[in-house]
Amino acid sequence: MDTKSFLSRFAGRHLAKRTLAMLVAVCLMGVGVGFFMLAAMGSDPFSTLNLGVSSKLGLSFGTWQAIFNVILLAVVVLADRSKLGLGTIGNMFLVGFAADITGGLLRQVIEAEALGVPARVGMTLLGVSLQLIGCSFYVTCDLGMAPYDCVSYIVPERTRIPFRWWRIFIDVVCVAVGFACGASFGIGTLLMAFGTGPILPLLNQYVAGPLLGAKEYKAPL
Repeated sequence: MDTKSFLSRFAGRHLAKRTLAMLVAVCLMGVGVGFFMLAAMGSDPFSTLNLGVSSKLGLSFGTWQAIFNVILLAVVVLADRSKLGLGTIGNMFLVGFAADITGGLLRQVIEAEALGVPARVGMTLLGVSLQLIGCSFYVTCDLGMAPYDCVSYIVPERTRIPFRWWRIFIDVVCVAVGFACGASFGIGTLLMAFGTGPILPLLNQYVAGPLLGAKEYKAPL
């Protein structure tokens, strides 16, 4: 893809509004992960992987996620740069560090060990809600995919593997590796794995789309 084509991704009306919405959205996703971390009842597959690996390496979640995203980004740049944009950079760095900040702040005011099951379930549901709302605005802004999402599309486009089966496969691998490294698996993992598909399109259509004027630049799922 040439420079002109790449830059055209950022052209058009409402760019400032979309960019601001994307930045807020990816931070909101990170806040959701922060609640997952405190509740310890599972997270989305990619966060589960990074939570487990970061704990094994002795790195913060945000630091490891940034490192791993850079590795994935190198693969995507070689394979298909058309899916990259401002949203790619925002997702790569802001989600992880927003999660670290949120988790740190929550631990200063809440003793995780003292949380009962109802409180943990409530925090998990809040984390799921924040993740889905943030993801809805992030994808509707259509400013580029996260490296992990890029890989989810590139492989099916270049092989005969259907997207849904490939995504299920890599999500399962992420959860398995994260769990093996010590990350929690629970209701949060299941809700993100099975709730994202049916709920995200509704949020795009009835919440993020109307607020962003997405009739002009609605992003495909």
